[in-house]
Amino acid sequence: MELGSKTHKHLLLKGILKVAFKTVTLGLFIGVLLIIPSIFRENTFSIGLAFLGDAIILGALGYALFIAFQKYQKIIKPFDETYNN
Repeated sequence: MELGSKTHKHLLLKGILKVAFKTVTLGLFIGVLLIIPSIFRENTFSIGLAFLGDAIILGALGYALFIAFQKYQKIIKPFDETYNN
């Protein structure tokens, strides 16, 4: 595999998406664990945990998108400019 080839770019993108997917999956797992108590017993504490779980899921999604976009800007854009000229 050569630097600048389509395979190299594909592997770079795959790595970025893998990190984003792991981040979202971890946030989803933790968020769902916090939401579960509100399913079985509905009181103020479990509702608070459910809101926290929702916030963690949305936060993890936003963070993953931000990190993926930032890595794309730092890695793929210069990659295209360097190897496609």
